[in-house]
Amino acid sequence: MPFSVLDPEDLLENGVFKEAAFLEKADNFDWLQFENKQVLVRGCSSALIPPWAFMLITGKLAHLAKNVRFGNEHDNLVVFRKKKD
Repeated sequence: MPFSVLDPEDLLENGVFKEAAFLEKADNFDWLQFENKQVLVRGCSSALIPPWAFMLITGKLAHLAKNVRFGNEHDNLVVFRKKKD
């Protein structure tokens, strides 16, 4: 099953989580690239990322993606699934 992968590290500042920078990057991020896609949010990171950051990412994707998974390509779980009409 092919996923569109979102790595939260892409929203960090030089590999370090800084709240203000993260929120600014999240606001300016092109979320539309994930429209109607199956999205995998990578859960493994060398940086310390607080849980609320993953919740924010899921919230940004929820109105666009078919589903959102958390983890890696081989081991993940569904955290959001769009309702079928």
